[in-house]
Amino acid sequence: MTTTEDHAPSARAVTIQDVARLAGVSTATVSRALALPDRVTEATREAVLSAIRETGYTPNAAARSLRAKSTRMVLVLLPGIGNSFFTPVLNALEEVFSDQGYGVLVGYTRQSRRRETHYARVIRAGQVDGVLVVTGNVPRDEEFVAVPDQVPISLMFAGIPGGDRFSVFDVDNRAAAATMVGHMIAAGHRRIAHITGPEGSIETNERFGGYCDALTAAGLAVEESLVWRGAGNFDFVSGDRAAARYFALDDRPTAVFAAADEIALGFIRSLKTGGVSVPRDVSVGGFDDTEYAVHYDPALTTMRQPRTEMGRLAAEDLLLRMSGKGGVKPPTHVRLPCELVLRESIRRL
Repeated sequence: MTTTEDHAPSARAVTIQDVARLAGVSTATVSRALALPDRVTEATREAVLSAIRETGYTPNAAARSLRAKSTRMVLVLLPGIGNSFFTPVLNALEEVFSDQGYGVLVGYTRQSRRRETHYARVIRAGQVDGVLVVTGNVPRDEEFVAVPDQVPISLMFAGIPGGDRFSVFDVDNRAAAATMVGHMIAAGHRRIAHITGPEGSIETNERFGGYCDALTAAGLAVEESLVWRGAGNFDFVSGDRAAARYFALDDRPTAVFAAADEIALGFIRSLKTGGVSVPRDVSVGGFDDTEYAVHYDPALTTMRQPRTEMGRLAAEDLLLRMSGKGGVKPPTHVRLPCELVLRESIRRL
């Protein structure tokens, strides 16, 4: 009688090569049987399933995928944990998917190519029915872009190079940033600084572009000394670091546009520690309208992203594409408007 021990080495993890060797097929055929079961014969599918059972290679998810051709699971990829920006998005996604009998797996890429490759393999192995990438720091791994067409993928807040077949749900970051800076200019500010987001982020580039657009439209120069790049992520620590740039200037700006609320709030906190009052000494504007913005002192003027609505629309679109109802649904691009929320952190000169 053949046993698992006859074929699966105990000193290392079972690999797809072990499954292919036992099933008598190529590794490409194993991948095809997992991700595209309709494209292999029933005999091949059963051989791969039998080999998976014997080797212990992801037996539960793989076997369910082969037998039922559906896992009833959706993978949601985030850049990391701890940022309050994603909370309403996740709540909306979970509510829509759970109402339709789907479970949600949350993965954190941490902007690591190794982790992106890991999740690409999870998708190709047929362990989820659909994927939502909820970040502007989207995976760029070739394996991720090359996942099977039968696994629908939607992107939230930014697109992805080579991802024309994915649905995209985002906002016009450039126009929204221009609106914020335009509001500062209308309030009499002429020397306006900008704290950017993380290097390489699509949102970072677009919001910086909107900052430049507003200044140019008002006939104001974009001064390099007032563009504070490389502060870090969209978080409080980045605001803390940017405050040091502010204090180092002799000719300080009268207003500062931060690329995210958490950056703005970290910046305000550090200014207060240094004896600078907002908005008496300097006005500050943010972007996102997170839960912290309204409860801070002063309450933050910011651009509101419709995160709950975006999560709901993205989930409903992915459900429709996973179901296959009405034939193959082409990818869509939905761009939602932002709203300028006026509070206390910007004053008129």
